[in-house]
Amino acid sequence: MTAVAQPGALPGMLSFPAADAVAMPPAPSFGEVVAACRARGELVVQPRMGFADPVRMRQGLLATRGARAATVGTITLDSYTRVGDHDAVSRALAAGADLNGYPLVDVEASATGRMLADVLTPAFPVQVRHGSADPRRIVRTLLERGLHATEGGPVSYCLPYSRMPLGTAVEHWRRACEMLAAARDHGREPHLETFGGCMMGQLCPPALLVALSVLEGMFFHQHGVRCISFSYAQQTHPGQDEEAVAALRRLIRRYVPDARTHVVIYTYMGVFPRTAGGAHALIAESARLAVRTGASRLIVKTTAEAHRIPTVAENVAALEHAAAVASDVDARARITDTGIFAQARALVDNVLALDDDLGRALTAAFARGHLDVPFCLHPDNAGRARGHLDRDGRLQWQRIGAMPLGDLVTVPATEPMTSADLLDALQYVQRTYDDRFDTHRPYITPTRTWESRMTTTPLDSSITAGQRPPGTRAHLTSPVTQAALRIQNAILAGSREYLSTLGFMEMMPPIIGPVTDPGVRGAKQIDVDFYGHRYKLMTSVILYKQASLLAFDKIFYVAPNVRLEPLETADTGRHLVEFTQIDVEVANATREDILEVVQGLLRHIVTYTLRESKADLAALGRDPDVFEALLREDFERIGHPAAVAHLRRLAHLQSTDAEIDWEGERLISEQTDRPFFIVDYPKGSRGFTDGESRVEPGVLRNFDLIAPDGFGELCSGGEREYEYRRLIERMRETGENPAKYTWYLDLAREGLLPSAGFGLGLERVTRYLAGLSAAWQANAYPKLPGIVSP
Repeated sequence: MTAVAQPGALPGMLSFPAADAVAMPPAPSFGEVVAACRARGELVVQPRMGFADPVRMRQGLLATRGARAATVGTITLDSYTRVGDHDAVSRALAAGADLNGYPLVDVEASATGRMLADVLTPAFPVQVRHGSADPRRIVRTLLERGLHATEGGPVSYCLPYSRMPLGTAVEHWRRACEMLAAARDHGREPHLETFGGCMMGQLCPPALLVALSVLEGMFFHQHGVRCISFSYAQQTHPGQDEEAVAALRRLIRRYVPDARTHVVIYTYMGVFPRTAGGAHALIAESARLAVRTGASRLIVKTTAEAHRIPTVAENVAALEHAAAVASDVDARARITDTGIFAQARALVDNVLALDDDLGRALTAAFARGHLDVPFCLHPDNAGRARGHLDRDGRLQWQRIGAMPLGDLVTVPATEPMTSADLLDALQYVQRTYDDRFDTHRPYITPTRTWESRMTTTPLDSSITAGQRPPGTRAHLTSPVTQAALRIQNAILAGSREYLSTLGFMEMMPPIIGPVTDPGVRGAKQIDVDFYGHRYKLMTSVILYKQASLLAFDKIFYVAPNVRLEPLETADTGRHLVEFTQIDVEVANATREDILEVVQGLLRHIVTYTLRESKADLAALGRDPDVFEALLREDFERIGHPAAVAHLRRLAHLQSTDAEIDWEGERLISEQTDRPFFIVDYPKGSRGFTDGESRVEPGVLRNFDLIAPDGFGELCSGGEREYEYRRLIERMRETGENPAKYTWYLDLAREGLLPSAGFGLGLERVTRYLAGLSAAWQANAYPKLPGIVSP
């Protein structure tokens, strides 16, 4: 059939087949279809699928309907629609840009009608999924388009996804419920699904998930909705999940006895396994959970979840995999009561006692901290509660705040959770399933793994003072070099994992430019003939990091740098001519903000490397206990004047007006067993990009991170100068010619963002973690100052 342009087709997208007329099809009842499948003993499986192109969306729905499984359809909306930025949707559509979901509100009704034509059948309804704290326009539009099923809730779509006041979201959801309830007068039974059982995706103890799911369902019922599904997201322990779903079903019967209800399970909503084997196993476990607990429906993820938006084919494969597993499960769960039902009931009853109107009661409960979601940063959430994983992988309360659980929960006497602990807990499921079920682990062959090549005798990585690298062959075939480079690979992987978890965008760094960072002490720059213009090899990408914030708020590079360091640095063990930095920059951040990022990053790197490079660290004789203080305690911050005074007490004549010199850096590093920051360098000691304090003129808002045990500086950074006038002043003060920096100053004149950032030396961190004598041992092709080498 030939595709032709149709009125209402999206610009730049595929068109639909020509049709004489498009009529909105009558929508089958969502709740009745699920109930019918349940009566036949079939688990309904459903994708999380949404495409901007109506043709692709239609193909996805038809493929879902044609899967070898009992299915219902999903239309997931785009992020702009979710937050109500309809102008942005219109601009994207006009430009032919792709969106991360279907723009239901802003696409013409006729286009949606053609998309749904012949898709909906009496056995195949479609649910709209959106994530909006204000769903009024979405609900009105979906009803106008002939649909009647959606999901969310006043708490679960407000606190994690918006900064809208909870009371406002409650009112918006009340109106949305009333619109859905009114649709019953037109012969349709609307369906609404709670999202409260999926709150924050992970690390929320199950009793609170159950209570929020029940409370949102009761809110829907109070405002007229009579067909409701109650959600619960798979968590970290199958037995605990089974107990939680059993508690959810009991509470539904108690509090919402006169509605058509069912339970919907979500495949794990947190950090997903990265391997196909791990992902398949986790999806299968969610299907078993659904069947064993009597749930009627399962929201399924795919093996692509950890990597990208899945294709239609990957969605269908996941649905069929889940359905096949579900069809082979016949045993009901044997529930061990650990108190989840009692905790959830106490939370629900406490809310109900606050006000007859559930919306007001929910708002009051959060205001008083009687409901408190761990790790949720919304202003209306108290933030005093914390969850943690016990040794069996069960989610337990570490702190309960003001929630009425004091007589039901024994809070453990544990140390507060650190950022490293948090990241470790967030990755527990991913790590567990990848380790247990990955049958295709990369870089390892069945016959000869790198562990099998490791010598059982500890490798000697020590070198004599001033020792130079051996020849290329000897260096690359050295077991020490190979172990160091594998550790370096883990450091990079851990860095990317941590930064991507925090929402950073990795960008490719420039290698040459008209200018480079001038603030490198004593090092010379290398000129390059760029078509008759004199360019520089990058000594640092700091200027480009500031510019990159015009595109993204949080960025990082893995950036190569070249500096012709002074000859006397060849023997420090810390200097290379060619080296790599993990360069990070954050818009609108202060130095204090960026110090937290540095500390969290290094802790995560250490935790990740200790886990992934255990054999190599052992082979190099590196004792993991040397990192205990780093992982346990915050990094101390000392001012530059205090550091100078300390060095003078050690008989080292450190200048008060300069950076800590190389010998002083080594001496002060040897005085401690944990990393620490030196802050507040004097103006004039660093380049013009380091921001000067507005309240202490002459003091720079910068820092160095010093590793213990003589390893010296790992990282430098701070706040940046960004205002045109101040940059000109600082350039002149440091002897720089502003005319060289035209492109950069043009950006500053038009407006750069305030920011803070840092550069973490990759070879230096590798040297520290591996316990190497020199940074060149962590570089495949090392180039030392004054030493000519390949």
